[in-house]
Amino acid sequence: MKKNLNKSNLVKATYAFFATLPLLITLYLYPLIPDKIPTHYWLDGTINRWGSKSELLIIPLIILIFVYCQPIIFRLNFNDKTEDKITRWHNIYFLLISNMLVYTTLYISLNFQNCLSTFNFYNFFCCSICIFFAFIGNYIQNCSRGSSFSIKIKYTLENQVIWNRTHKFCGILWLTGSIIFLPMFLFSNGYYLMILAILMTCIFVFAPIYYIHYLHEKYIKGELSENTTSKRIQHSH
Repeated sequence: MKKNLNKSNLVKATYAFFATLPLLITLYLYPLIPDKIPTHYWLDGTINRWGSKSELLIIPLIILIFVYCQPIIFRLNFNDKTEDKITRWHNIYFLLISNMLVYTTLYISLNFQNCLSTFNFYNFFCCSICIFFAFIGNYIQNCSRGSSFSIKIKYTLENQVIWNRTHKFCGILWLTGSIIFLPMFLFSNGYYLMILAILMTCIFVFAPIYYIHYLHEKYIKGELSENTTSKRIQHSH
């Protein structure tokens, strides 16, 4: 009991630290930042929108509100400790990525005359998406029907085999796909980066949709049943 309490306090302290640090650093550097800063730029580093430096406070405030209001706004009822664990890691991942986003934005605001030609924020963003999909893919392969983190649609719920195969397929696709795309995002730029991002998104979204539809059609034709897997296992023995 004491161990769980200490762990809970450590998690809360971690949340509080990463929630307040971006705002404190932004306020500390605020006097040094020019009044007019780039707020949007294209893949080649060309600035296409300028804004006030007060906009830099928006993301740190969102992070702060998220951390302190999440337990109040979202009443999460988990079915097992695994879901509690996955939510905890999701929150930590969100805080780390959002912290890096704040610090990157501050760096660009202070050095946009030189850094935009050599640093591309979109590389960082695409790599973050890859890591997120890899994390989900590693978890979702063995999730149960009672899991809050799963693909709950009409077709996956109509048959246990469809459920199992869909989550296994998505898990492998997202995990291996992220590993393949991650180095490509690191070393690509310009339109190549945009094309890769669109390609990854299409594969990660449309491949599962097609696969679920394919399994559903087999189920309608009677070629897929809940006993299929068990029969194969019994036959192998």
